[in-house]
Amino acid sequence: MKVLISLIILFTVSKANAQISAGAGVVYGTDISSMGFSLNGKYVINETWSAAPAFTLFLKKNDINWSALDLDANYQFSTIDKLGGLYALAGLNVTFFKFSYSYDLGAFGGLIEDSTTGSDVGVNLGIGLDIPLAEKFTFAPELRYTLGGANYLRFGAKLLYTF
Repeated sequence: MKVLISLIILFTVSKANAQISAGAGVVYGTDISSMGFSLNGKYVINETWSAAPAFTLFLKKNDINWSALDLDANYQFSTIDKLGGLYALAGLNVTFFKFSYSYDLGAFGGLIEDSTTGSDVGVNLGIGLDIPLAEKFTFAPELRYTLGGANYLRFGAKLLYTF
């Protein structure tokens, strides 16, 4: 019971101090070989920890659609004077893919179109920098590597608005 009360108090105190941000970004995935656009969120828990979910949709290339769902935690370990906060990120990644193809059977059936879908679960490891642009806007370049079923490096930047 004491643990439950402590967790409720901790959640209430952290929620009172928390800031919520949302925004969009642009990324490039190396092994995917495509640009992508992301929707990002950030929930600041305290001065060093934040939760940062994101969804990225990559541009279709070679008949393959890729997308990624990231559930990351950020740990700010340093502040660079007149620039911003340097943070490490780690979290869970689910990468989705859809491969569309068609083939012509000619006289035996004409054109047949089909697709295959799947997903891979992995872990994100990376680094980023929060650069305040104005009171409510933050620019955040990031570099992350996803390890798992789909291994790829992503680099990009996002613009977040703090509510």
